[in-house]
Amino acid sequence: MVDNNPKKRLLVIDDEANMRHMLATVLKKADYLVDLASDGAEGLQLIEQTRYDFILCDIKMPKMGGMEFLEASRDKINGTTIIMMSAYGSIDTAIGAMKLGAYDYISKPFKTDEVYLALKKAEERERLKKENRLLKERIQSIEGDYNFGNMVAKSKVMRDIFQLAEKAAQYKTTVMILGG
Repeated sequence: MVDNNPKKRLLVIDDEANMRHMLATVLKKADYLVDLASDGAEGLQLIEQTRYDFILCDIKMPKMGGMEFLEASRDKINGTTIIMMSAYGSIDTAIGAMKLGAYDYISKPFKTDEVYLALKKAEERERLKKENRLLKERIQSIEGDYNFGNMVAKSKVMRDIFQLAEKAAQYKTTVMILGG
């Protein structure tokens, strides 16, 4: 299957220049468009200007840390998946980040495969959410005149039967509908 989707845009927020550089290099090779920020405040400025598919954000940074970034960006990042990173993290930190809207949490030091895996899982989740939304929309468009309870039909004969069943349902009696 050919993927015709444009490259995914990703923001890396980390106060360590080496970490930003390494992630940018690796993720660009993986076909992401990568922007960089050195702290949460700079990250906030970038999300005001650009829509990102993913954000990789360190938790402990000067000026504005990752948790503050999560809180401040909550209403500005609709549809953006955030993955938190930290060398100082604990289970409580990870849970706190998830409560604030992070999708996943990676402990530093990490292997690049861990980052790829987290991003691939996030991409799959987003693909499934989109597919689910499209299927729900399609079902709603089909259901209109074409359903009766758990039955769905499009033919005129079946729609006539649905109408007949609706009329019969108004009376307290047993009805058998036969086809011809």
